[in-house]
Amino acid sequence: MSNTEELDEFPVKVDDDVYGPIKIDRIISDVREGKLTDKAKFWDGEDWVPVSILLGDDRIFDDDWDSEKKNIINENGPPLDASSAWEDAERKGRWLMIYGDHLVIEGGKMNQDDFNNIIMGEPTNGGIPITKLLNVSFKNVGENVEIKASSFHRMYEVYSLKCTLSKESSEELLKELEATNVRVTNN
Repeated sequence: MSNTEELDEFPVKVDDDVYGPIKIDRIISDVREGKLTDKAKFWDGEDWVPVSILLGDDRIFDDDWDSEKKNIINENGPPLDASSAWEDAERKGRWLMIYGDHLVIEGGKMNQDDFNNIIMGEPTNGGIPITKLLNVSFKNVGENVEIKASSFHRMYEVYSLKCTLSKESSEELLKELEATNVRVTNN
């Protein structure tokens, strides 16, 4: 028996009885045809794993624990289920969000500024606890407003997360930040 054949065969456990090793293709077809209960488990080398995971149809989660989340999060919306979220006016898929007690900037494709920040060892996205914000600056850039949220990085270094919002979105953000007593600067 070759090593690849050994990788394709697994012991199968039904209740307290162990069978096999059985080829993976046969395990899958037996479950689909009802010859093997989907409550059976196979040995993956470390643990007994439900055979239903081999079907790839999420049947191992019988309680639909994530069905509500699937309905809430929109594919074109923010990456987090945030209380407030504004999409970047210049970078599709990049969002500034208030998520719990954090100001979060996430998503979007990489650009030259991101590469420069990575080279310098600074984050390009992430979250800053609102209580740890040093300040948030608003700078008019044409029809939009550049937002720069700054906080401490390591002990004495300051870093900033940047995003560009429409004027309307920036006004909404400003109201939320002022309500939480965040230091805001306008350039």
